[in-house]
Amino acid sequence: MSKREPPEPRVGIFWIYGGKIIIDSTPLSKAEPYGDSLGHATGHIDHWTALQQRGAIPIHVEYEQPPRGRVGYDTKKKEFFMLADACIINDAGAVQSIIATFHLPKDTKPMPDSHYRCAQCLIGNEDDDDWDFE
Repeated sequence: MSKREPPEPRVGIFWIYGGKIIIDSTPLSKAEPYGDSLGHATGHIDHWTALQQRGAIPIHVEYEQPPRGRVGYDTKKKEFFMLADACIINDAGAVQSIIATFHLPKDTKPMPDSHYRCAQCLIGNEDDDDWDFE
């Protein structure tokens, strides 16, 4: 009886939109170097535009409106990192779902990054629960 190998961890980008996680990711073994990290080649704007062109996302929703983030791997510390919007960091269910979807270690901690701030956070409505993950 052979033991099943766990899925390979992934790096990539994500959003929470319409109560669902939208991701674009790469297995760690195929990730691209970026400074002292390994990451996903496709950026948020390019993937969002592709989703809009396929009709998966409404054309009027800009990529920076919904909460978003990124998972990468720090090659010096030998650990994964998750940079995300505060709306995601404050939602334990969303964080756990992202960790599971990317096959990350369960102790991966999300960190805020000023680059990832959704429309709600930018206008100061951080208590609004329109983006809550279910």
